[in-house]
Amino acid sequence: MLRYLLIAAACLLSGGFAGAHSAAAAATDNPSKSANAGSGGAVMVAQAGQPGKRPARKLRGAYVVSLSFSPLFLAVDKGYFQAENLDMEIQVVQSAADVVAFLGIGQMDIAFGNISDTLFNAINRKVNVKIGGGMSYTPKEAGILSPTPIFTRKALFDSGTVKSMADFKGRKIALNARGGIVEYQVSQSLRRIGLSIKDVDIETMPFPDMPIALTKGAVDGAIMPEPIATSARERGIGVVIDPNPAPGIVVTTVMFGKNLLAEAEAPVANAVLRALRRAANELQSPEAIMSRENIPIWSKYTKLPAETVAKTKPYVFARDLALDVDNLMEQQKFLADGGRIPAQLPVERVIDSRLVIRMR
Repeated sequence: MLRYLLIAAACLLSGGFAGAHSAAAAATDNPSKSANAGSGGAVMVAQAGQPGKRPARKLRGAYVVSLSFSPLFLAVDKGYFQAENLDMEIQVVQSAADVVAFLGIGQMDIAFGNISDTLFNAINRKVNVKIGGGMSYTPKEAGILSPTPIFTRKALFDSGTVKSMADFKGRKIALNARGGIVEYQVSQSLRRIGLSIKDVDIETMPFPDMPIALTKGAVDGAIMPEPIATSARERGIGVVIDPNPAPGIVVTTVMFGKNLLAEAEAPVANAVLRALRRAANELQSPEAIMSRENIPIWSKYTKLPAETVAKTKPYVFARDLALDVDNLMEQQKFLADGGRIPAQLPVERVIDSRLVIRMR
């Protein structure tokens, strides 16, 4: 029977990943103990295996609380991993980049996260980690409101000071971090009007701090993901300047580490991808993603109220988790050109061609 356990984030921070694994095992033995865990972070455990069957394969992974991982949430909630006889222990982390090293040494099996300089730098250092599939994308149509629009302060918009991306030249734009998908999206928006990331003043801060920074005038613009984007629009904190900064780009991926990249483990890696692809293929339209059945699932795993989730703009999920390899390599080039990584890697160093289905 499928069970879900919540384990306090303190276990992750104080005991590392091995400590979190032990805590999860303890909570499995004592469900009442897990129910009293703290609310900071979590370990989500999908348990499989039935009497008379071979024991389920235990796997450890990490994910970021984001609607961009909806196929993961659906696969866990509907028992698709269980159907593949997999025990998935998934830990909440701030960024998948935080666990790349653990993938390389075999302490973690899978990470769900965005493309970043951390990933490419790790591969450059010969850390054994590769991408096994695409997960989420921005909408292909430029005018559609994406889950990560660029905002300006309402006062700047109302005064006519900032009406377009060109007006950000020399002004402060907030990003959560340099060298990741968010910086790439802002750069793509600026490039369309003949500017570059060097033409704006970048301020880094956590996403939840951005609405406050806009309100206080600490920054002039910000790129904010859902559900913060919806909240900022509804509260009149910011005005959308670019609804879809980088149309059709790959946002998040499935990354495998040393364990599942071993030749003998290919059947297990493929079983993981079958479960995820089954889920992704059920999410091929905005209506399917935001169905009455699915909204409570997204609320459950993001800890957001269902009414808030229902207002957010969904990501696009490629059929069969197909990966846009060309865009992946373009993002790598952006990082290399900006000095975030030492050199561009050949595609075979970045993806596992045995597992990846390429986007056509």
